[in-house]
Amino acid sequence: MQHLKHRVFSLIAIFSLLSCGEDSYDIEMLAYDFEADEIVTKVNTVKTLDDLGKLEGRATRLRGGLSIELDQISGMVRWNRVGTPVAFNALEIDNVYHPTDYNSLAMVSVYYNIEAIMLYMEALGMPKGKLGRIDTYYWADVTDIYSSGMGTVVKEKSTNNAFYLSLSQRDRGFYILPFDLSPKLLSQVDRVPLSMNPGVIAHEYSHAVFQELVLDSLPKGGVELAITPYNYLWALNEGIADIFAVASTGDTDFITASISDPTARRDALDVVEYKFSYDSNIRNKGTYFDDPYEIGQFFSATIYEIARRFQGLAPNGLTKADAPARREVARITYKALSALPKFGIHNFRPADFFTVFVSHVGPGRHETVCQVLSERFQIHYTEVEGCL
Repeated sequence: MQHLKHRVFSLIAIFSLLSCGEDSYDIEMLAYDFEADEIVTKVNTVKTLDDLGKLEGRATRLRGGLSIELDQISGMVRWNRVGTPVAFNALEIDNVYHPTDYNSLAMVSVYYNIEAIMLYMEALGMPKGKLGRIDTYYWADVTDIYSSGMGTVVKEKSTNNAFYLSLSQRDRGFYILPFDLSPKLLSQVDRVPLSMNPGVIAHEYSHAVFQELVLDSLPKGGVELAITPYNYLWALNEGIADIFAVASTGDTDFITASISDPTARRDALDVVEYKFSYDSNIRNKGTYFDDPYEIGQFFSATIYEIARRFQGLAPNGLTKADAPARREVARITYKALSALPKFGIHNFRPADFFTVFVSHVGPGRHETVCQVLSERFQIHYTEVEGCL
């Protein structure tokens, strides 16, 4: 057995040296089975690797050993230790790679989930290589620094999280924090680790897409916008990330696979009508939004209902949209995001997104989209150009 391990690891090293393009590998990994509601091991084909031994490819590049401090008091990010290449260890048996340690199993699962949403976006129309290769920092050591509200500075290690962070157009990445589902921790995550939830990874990747298509069109990523349009864009960002996650996975409430707390639920099947309070909550905030999911779920649930209507399903029902219908609204959503900066977003409001969305709907579909908007966006329906 020792000899076999040495032979396989040598092969991985040779592949790393000889690879000059993308290669496909059949690899055993961890996956979340939505129907069975459990983590399983299964063999999936990873299609975009150019270095198997380091888990580097077009989708992402795994890095380990990162240590940073997120100082919410000063608004600074301090890098204590940069990430370095990881080592993927596996046995190759009958052309299938079987990871020999837990971290290798988890890391390749993360790579696969990122690759899956990247390929889905490319199928929607995103040009190959549009985002470049974004690094993924595995088992990142992240310390949050914040004020307790009583003048005390708190330093707290973060766990059980996965997020996208963009510090600049050239410095952005996905962060996979240590998993620890011990009940003594205060984390909300009490089920599937977020990094093993394909919906969560799709959601985070979609933030990078939104950054590329929308925020990067603005000076300094939009932070110089007035508070109200910036917060509306933030809510749109969250809603769009949810709808891409739902469209790609087929699970309308993917977050509950990881968090059982009902207050975290954001099911796209919910009937969410836009309320006057949504606007007042933003306009009276006076600072950056702290709850973008309220309007975000309105966006995702409304777009998902459009997918259901495209399929001819009864209004506001519990039957889920099929893959073609989900893909159609996801494609329209991607096109709308691409066109949004040209429409103008310096004074962005939710009706602007739907105006652009409607303009990208194919013949025979306008009436369906406008019907949904008339029901769920009634208080601002007259502001949507293309429906009246």
